[in-house]
Amino acid sequence: MWLTIIIPLYHDDKKLQRLLQQLKTWQLAQVAVIIVDGQQRPRPQWLPATYTYLTCSQPNRGRQLRLGAAQATTAKLLFLHSDSYFPQGSPLQLLQQTKVPVGFFTLQFDVATSFFQRLARQSNWRARRRKLIFGDQAFFVTRTAYDQSGGFPDQPLMEDFAFSRQLAKYYPFHQFTQPIQTSARKYQAGGPYRTLIKMQCIQLLYLLGCSPHWLRRLYYRKG
Repeated sequence: MWLTIIIPLYHDDKKLQRLLQQLKTWQLAQVAVIIVDGQQRPRPQWLPATYTYLTCSQPNRGRQLRLGAAQATTAKLLFLHSDSYFPQGSPLQLLQQTKVPVGFFTLQFDVATSFFQRLARQSNWRARRRKLIFGDQAFFVTRTAYDQSGGFPDQPLMEDFAFSRQLAKYYPFHQFTQPIQTSARKYQAGGPYRTLIKMQCIQLLYLLGCSPHWLRRLYYRKG
């Protein structure tokens, strides 16, 4: 085994099943897959038997990612969101050959309006220049880089923001040109501009010291 794919899950079975259908087309003979569920329930019957399935007592994406990484034994790790998709096919050959310690993929949204195209460009620029990777761009890290940075913090929101800041102290970030596609649903549900402003406010509040637990309640509050 040379790579472990770690996927946090919480009430998103349909999107995960789409991703797993794509994984079936990849050459996974030397790749481990770990699903970490944010709810305690029996193992879903549709999960392939070769995949590791772990659960947390409550939704906490940082804790879920830490738990998955703690179970991994490979030299390379890929953290994917359950609603991720690779429109150009498998990135495994790229990841196996690369020597970079920290990488992310070029973000696209599954809605091709000018707003989402612009948002994707801004997200890629932010990750490349400001060294802030968010989970929808996927985190690729070596085991050494993960351990040296301390890994994902045990917190339910902004775990990717915090992890990026720690990684940036030690390593350069590399942008893979291969695209990764993510769902635009949270922007569509709350309104694109309103959701964007809300997320920027949450980032600012986090930098000012607000609790990630309180911010998670704010993030998921309706209205």
